[in-house]
Amino acid sequence: MFRLSALVLACLLPAVAAQTPAPTPAEPPTRVRAVDASANQDGFGLATTLLRNGRVEEATALLEDLYRTRPQLAVWLKLKEAYLAGRQFDALVAHVDSRIAREGQTPALLAERGTALYRAGQPDAAQSAWDQALAARPDDEQTYRMVSDQLSTLRLFAEAAAVLDQGRQRLADEQLFLLERAQLYGLALDYAQAVDLYLQLLAISPEYRPAVQSQLTRLLPGQGAPEIFAAAIERASALAPLDRSLRELQSWLALERGDYDAALNAVRALDRLEQEQGESLLAFAVQAESADAPDAAARALDEVLERHPDGPAAPTALLLRAQLHERAARDARQRADLGPTPDADAARDGYVAYLNAHPAADAAPAAALALADLLRDVYRDFDGSEARLRQAASGRDAGTAAQARLALGDVALRRGDLDAARERFSDVDESMRIGPLAEQARYELALIDFYQGLMFSALARAEALDENTAADAANDAIALRVTLSGLLDPEAPEDDDPSASAIHVYARAALLHRQARTAETLATLDSLDAAINAGHLLADESLYLRASALLAAGRAQAAVETLDQLAAEHADSFFLDRAFRLQARAYERDLGDRQRAAERYDRLLERFPGSPLAPEARAELRRLRTPS
Repeated sequence: MFRLSALVLACLLPAVAAQTPAPTPAEPPTRVRAVDASANQDGFGLATTLLRNGRVEEATALLEDLYRTRPQLAVWLKLKEAYLAGRQFDALVAHVDSRIAREGQTPALLAERGTALYRAGQPDAAQSAWDQALAARPDDEQTYRMVSDQLSTLRLFAEAAAVLDQGRQRLADEQLFLLERAQLYGLALDYAQAVDLYLQLLAISPEYRPAVQSQLTRLLPGQGAPEIFAAAIERASALAPLDRSLRELQSWLALERGDYDAALNAVRALDRLEQEQGESLLAFAVQAESADAPDAAARALDEVLERHPDGPAAPTALLLRAQLHERAARDARQRADLGPTPDADAARDGYVAYLNAHPAADAAPAAALALADLLRDVYRDFDGSEARLRQAASGRDAGTAAQARLALGDVALRRGDLDAARERFSDVDESMRIGPLAEQARYELALIDFYQGLMFSALARAEALDENTAADAANDAIALRVTLSGLLDPEAPEDDDPSASAIHVYARAALLHRQARTAETLATLDSLDAAINAGHLLADESLYLRASALLAAGRAQAAVETLDQLAAEHADSFFLDRAFRLQARAYERDLGDRQRAAERYDRLLERFPGSPLAPEARAELRRLRTPS
């Protein structure tokens, strides 16, 4: 019969008592023999308080007096604690011996005596005491637990496990102490013994898989542990190929090790073993994608769609596969002026297939929104994008609907219909009033003023938005305010402003860039640069916009050189932190140079530690410096 107690299962690790070094007392300690314990009805409470406050010697003296007059268990235990705190181990041995003299040589007290002797530097005498404890009641499983627990308090984990193994043999019960032994061998860094015992536990019942997985997770950082666990689970799976819990454990461990091929093989076996319809493959794909392993996720999703095209997992797999294609397309910086690539085409086709097959699904509005973004950004199909945005805006998800309505304004802006864009952004602003989407709509209204030459109105909107809390829109509004505030003369009519012409040319270039009309953007910037000198207040922004346009045209090397020029000629530019971030992205995504990308993020953090971009830079640095 399996004899693991519920208490043992709940307490997955044995208690390991911590030795507390004697703290420095707040004032010179004094013996308190003068305190009359009999006169002090709360002497025990006072001793407890003294011990808690680090006044160990005083507490010890008071407890010794109390124990002479009141040899109760609570006082005995507190005095033992005081001896430990004061590292008075010889006194501790005598203290345990005094209780043995009163109560006899019980296994519990003999085990305690062994621990006291070990602390006092007498390991041979300690072993003799533990042997006596085991011999006192050798047919009681609690005897072995008591001795093992005492050894554990000394961090003698292998010896503690050996005691339990001795008890298992004496009592002829192979399942006895199974979990405790596994835990102790793990603590002793004997990973081979630990995993074998955990797998024995799993063989008893698959219900223990979460507990086994939790325990192995704790041991995984140990040197060589992942490899030892993988080999043991592989052996067990070969002996029991139909065991689902082993396959699940095998898949989990392979994912933890980053061995996605092995993990997928285990999940394939599960799919066949249980005659599933792709559920385990789908779950694996989600895990792999979260672990930044899109290729493994894609293979799993492809298997779902190929083997179970009509199964319950197929709709979700179809949508996730389209999202993975889109992610690959975005990572490759696919743009309309460079032409869509196969990943963009596959993402588009996947979204269309999903929406045609499942138009009323809960995820349909989000899929329509994703498809609309792809049609707008990569294909410049504004009619198709607008149709999908209206589909997304009519769904039940209020958040997705609001995003779709905001994106409808962007489509109108890219078409060149600024009046329609203004109307749509105003609708979002007025209907929502608060929140990030409302803030973004207000920023877009400021930009439309800017594009249309209403510079003072744009500045007023940007200044108002700067006081709000939506970080992205507020930071962009600060940049727009910087662009305008140094150039506009509030005392002069706008038509008479000598800087107005340069501002209008720059605004036209910015609008053309927003509309992905890259060649026209660069030509307009050329005309602006011909009209201003290097010291003009727009010179740094012109360089930043030029670099962005060059990246859109696929000219990454020219873009990073332009940003280098910005850093060299405008060391105090407000846009310099943005320039470093744009350079980092160009180096990694377009030029494949992770080292230089990290250097640019480093420079951003060094020059602008308080920048709103600093958290992103730190996160990107960690990612870039983590081995692939």
